[in-house]
Amino acid sequence: MHSPGIAPPIHDSAPGAPGIDARWTSSAKNGVGTALSAASPVWFTLSHGILNEIYYPRVDSACTRDFGLVVTVSGGYFSEEKR
Repeated sequence: MHSPGIAPPIHDSAPGAPGIDARWTSSAKNGVGTALSAASPVWFTLSHGILNEIYYPRVDSACTRDFGLVVTVSGGYFSEEKR
C-alpha cells in the first residue's frame, strides 16, 4: 500500500524479471478442427507440423499440449513427430 497522494515507485521491469520461458505451445496455428460427428466434444489445433492442443470436453478446456507421435514399422523405419 502507499499513502494517498504519493506515487508508487516506478520500475524498469516487472518484479522477478525476466521470468520463466513460456510453458504453452506457440500461438502460430496452421489449422483447427473437430471430429466429424457433431456429438463429439473434441477440438484440436495444428502448428509446426504437429497436433498441438486438444480440447475436451469443451472448446475452452485445453487438456493436452504438444501431442507427439512415434511411427515405426518392421524393417527399421522410425519417425518421431514433435515440436
